[in-house]
Amino acid sequence: MSYQHIGALLLLLPSTLAASAYTSTQSQTPKDNNADCSCYVVESGDSAQSPQYFQYYRFYDFRGLDGALDTAPPLLNDTQTASEEPTWQPKLFNSEAWNHDWNIQNWGKPSTDEFPVPMNNSLANIYLGNDKDADTSYLALRTSRLDTAQQTAGEIENLQKNLMHASLRMYGRVRGSKGAVAGFFTFYDDDNESDIEILTADPKDQIRYTNQPAVGDDGNEVAAASVGPTDLARWDEWQTHRIDWLPKNSYWFLNGEQVAANTYSVPRKPSFLVLNMWSDGGEWSGEMEVGDSAEFHVQWIEMAFNTSGPYVGLDYEEEEKRKRRGAGLVEREEEGCKTVCKIDGVKTVGTPEVLDSAAVGMRVSWGLVVVVGLVSLVVGY
Repeated sequence: MSYQHIGALLLLLPSTLAASAYTSTQSQTPKDNNADCSCYVVESGDSAQSPQYFQYYRFYDFRGLDGALDTAPPLLNDTQTASEEPTWQPKLFNSEAWNHDWNIQNWGKPSTDEFPVPMNNSLANIYLGNDKDADTSYLALRTSRLDTAQQTAGEIENLQKNLMHASLRMYGRVRGSKGAVAGFFTFYDDDNESDIEILTADPKDQIRYTNQPAVGDDGNEVAAASVGPTDLARWDEWQTHRIDWLPKNSYWFLNGEQVAANTYSVPRKPSFLVLNMWSDGGEWSGEMEVGDSAEFHVQWIEMAFNTSGPYVGLDYEEEEKRKRRGAGLVEREEEGCKTVCKIDGVKTVGTPEVLDSAAVGMRVSWGLVVVVGLVSLVVGY
């Protein structure tokens, strides 16, 4: 399937058939299920909570889907090759709709002196589970320690590789043994990455918020890179986690409240969204006991974003060519923003609501956003 179009909308909706649980609609401008919206506004930033505008929106809903497992599937064992094991639910995770926007990883990395346990991602560590207490299904990512000195892990990547500033949210929880890390982050390379990370060895009221690189060339930790606030809502219970990646600032939110901010190493390259659950026995993750496992559960993912460059992202060769040509990043189509929608404070999460543009007094174009009486800012490059 070609991804040369600007993007496509993938709505994950309840269905009576697991095989048809996903509805995928290709479009030049991905939108949610409110066709009236032409841009999306969120409040982000320190104190004054200034509005930020995004051209595109997606909502992935894993709730209420048929085919969910009441119990976790068996852990991989030391006779299996993790990278070659298939998914437990092929009708779902091998479907055209899933593969249109997501990719399950099956790469691995060897052990080193610093990271003593080899790690291998597996399709068998991604599945659709069922929360009987909440009466809903959820996406699960799992990591486990095998009898041999090997860690199996789970990772998925969103195929929209050209995010250039975004407000990214997920409703999730983390459960399981100590020695694992759950990640929800934007990524281009090790110098352009913004993380929410939950360490199962941490207190259950602590979450790590980091802009990479967190380690300097001298091998020491960069103090400015990361904050790990405590006294937060417990991460082993369902919470709404959020990253706002803006041109000069990163902000992190928990259940709608800003809990961290950073201006250090704010990502500068077109990036993509990654979720993972992993361990490698290193000092950061810790080492799991043999036979232990941990899981990252997600009910939904919400993305409001701008883009730069092609859908598949900028590779290094193409970026160098652009630099030589002096072209810079591709220019955004000047469609403007005729109808502004909000995604916060709505009646139903995942269903943006139209704001009264006249009442707010706003005129939006994608080179310069002008909000009369509120704020002026550049959105996208």
